[in-house]
Amino acid sequence: MEIFELLKANKGTVSSALGKELGAKVLNGDLTILEQAMKYVVFDLNDDKSKGIRAGAAKIIEVVAEKKPELIAKDLNKLKPALNAPEPQTRWMLMYVFGFCAKLNPNDSISVMDYAKKYLTENAGVCLSGAVHQYLGRIGATSEKVANIVLPILDDSMRTCSESEIDWILEGFISITSTLKQDSLLIVKRNAEICLDSKRKSTQDRAKKILKKINAA
Repeated sequence: MEIFELLKANKGTVSSALGKELGAKVLNGDLTILEQAMKYVVFDLNDDKSKGIRAGAAKIIEVVAEKKPELIAKDLNKLKPALNAPEPQTRWMLMYVFGFCAKLNPNDSISVMDYAKKYLTENAGVCLSGAVHQYLGRIGATSEKVANIVLPILDDSMRTCSESEIDWILEGFISITSTLKQDSLLIVKRNAEICLDSKRKSTQDRAKKILKKINAA
């Protein structure tokens, strides 16, 4: 099944729906779609007109990585050029991919942390920053050493974030809570306690989840 023309013809939310559909086909065994997606996610990176193709391909890869990261993890190096794509959509989906594959391929997943830190300075919207914060949590879950690198980044984000970003930072904290030692957990605990007074129930629930994990440690 050739997917190039399908990706080229679809834009916006329709493109996301197409990516989910094609990703499901990969999960059902059509690996030729995945091979094409790996190629098209880095397609014509200097041309803004090709962003729909790249973003559609990235969605396919994200869908697959979430459910079967073993199909992607060994090939993360092939995706790295796409982290320079001009459109945030491709970059945030790849942040999810590198996070989903962190346990199976920690070295390559962790190697793109500088991209993640750079994205946080762009103010490109909560979809990108949220993906970054979750990526940081997932790589931090791979070892105490990485968790202690990720921790100050998440902590700094809590000081400057918008209300809509807080839940995703807390998700990052949730991921690293089991990896950190008691002294570092005090930083996580402080942030969680502040969020208990949030107007958002989703934020309160995440804060309570963090504190429950810390208290059970």
